[in-house]
Amino acid sequence: MKVVVAGGGIGGLELINNLRGLDVTLVEPRERMVCQALLPEYIVGKVGDDEVSISIPEFCDRHGVNWVRDAVLKVEGNRVITERDEIEFDCLVISIGAKPFVFENTCSLGNLEDAKMCKKAVEDAESVVVIGSGATGVECAFELREMGLNVTLVEYLDRVLPTFNPRVSSYVKKLLEKEGVKVATSCKVIGVNEVVKTNKGDLDCDVAISCAGVIPNTIEGLRREKGGIVVDEYLRARENVFAIGDCALVKVNGKIATKTAFEAEMQARYTAKNLMRIANNESLVKYKIHSSVDRPIAFITLARERAILIYKGIFIPKPMKILYKVKKRVLEEFMKRYKV
Repeated sequence: MKVVVAGGGIGGLELINNLRGLDVTLVEPRERMVCQALLPEYIVGKVGDDEVSISIPEFCDRHGVNWVRDAVLKVEGNRVITERDEIEFDCLVISIGAKPFVFENTCSLGNLEDAKMCKKAVEDAESVVVIGSGATGVECAFELREMGLNVTLVEYLDRVLPTFNPRVSSYVKKLLEKEGVKVATSCKVIGVNEVVKTNKGDLDCDVAISCAGVIPNTIEGLRREKGGIVVDEYLRARENVFAIGDCALVKVNGKIATKTAFEAEMQARYTAKNLMRIANNESLVKYKIHSSVDRPIAFITLARERAILIYKGIFIPKPMKILYKVKKRVLEEFMKRYKV
């Protein structure tokens, strides 16, 4: 059975890691897969290129996978149309991720190249405005403040970490302010040039970093909504076409999956098992969401080797040092899997 995987992010590589005995082709334009969860530490120099990224050609060689350095544009029947070619498949898995929403004249952490530019920009900076206070924005604010920079964290909604419960928001806001980070909530960014223009006035800074969420990538020929490519309870966009990770809108039994690395990993493992079932003419098994919007699972790093954990919606704030070690170990093991 020929499987085409569109996208070499966490979902795509984890899927390939769990496939056996199939003819697999990975279509991915970039040479390296990046662990987004490590980028806040990367831009302040705590981790290097090899610690946050994986060589896709080396990964494919180890797994006997054909790597096509290209991008899938469209699905037509049982073939994908790429920028330079057409490839037929028996099953297709789309794992093309999402692109960050980036304000003009700001840095972002969308990929390794963007993160490198951000790292270079903050090296000579004294003041930084971080736009967006989701997990990535909060982690960047803590890391940059520990680096000694003057940091302002801007949030459009009325509290930081707005997708988590208010107790988490309140706890983290107090820690941010205790560290010396200026927090501006209900603050809408209008534009960025020499200053960050907001509805509450102008903010001076040397560097502005966009952490204001992501926009799911899409492929022509599949139904999509605001949250991504629409899939059923088997993560299928249509017969023999699956979509996983940040590009997919996953709704099962009234729950919506979070767009996190952990959830993408779980979706990838599940889809790999269902592909093996298809190859063996067995029935598919329905997906069960692990990290849902109403009951998320997330580690959030607070610099100084500290972290908090939200597990199925339950807030675990302490012991922060141990939680950081657990998160670090999880990420190290996660990256190690793709390098062996």
